[in-house]
Amino acid sequence: MHQTLLEQITKLVEPLVSSMGLQLWGIRLNLSSREHGLVQIFVDSDEGVSADQCGELIDMISPALDVEDLISGAYNLEVSSPGMDRLLFTLEQARQYVGQEVRAQLQLPVESRKRITGLLEQVSDTDDMLTIREEERSYTLSFANIQSLRVVPTFPQKGAKSPKSAS
Repeated sequence: MHQTLLEQITKLVEPLVSSMGLQLWGIRLNLSSREHGLVQIFVDSDEGVSADQCGELIDMISPALDVEDLISGAYNLEVSSPGMDRLLFTLEQARQYVGQEVRAQLQLPVESRKRITGLLEQVSDTDDMLTIREEERSYTLSFANIQSLRVVPTFPQKGAKSPKSAS
């Protein structure tokens, strides 16, 4: 049901996001809560996303969801940029971050591990597999087994000076 609901919400939301010159990065649903469910919509653009744009999108998306009546019960709607620790929803998104550190939360354990953090070495072009190197060990994982995949943000070290350019 969630997949169908996710597809319906995507179909409804994508044109609204595009109309503002933004791209739909992903949608995450948590509707199993007894109190309020949560619909999170992540949007992005080359120039970034402002809080005002997110607010405008909420004002457009909320009534559209109400009219379509796709979600039963009460829920909260959040619209934001993916942020620095962005969730990666697709293999295509993961390909953009090959060579960077990622954190994978697995649905089923691989070698007794449900969490793997390391360098994203490879995303396969032929099957739904990706490889993460954690220290001296590489894990090849099925994308279908990944509950969540996030980019681990890197920050400049405190006190580190920027390299001076030779002039």
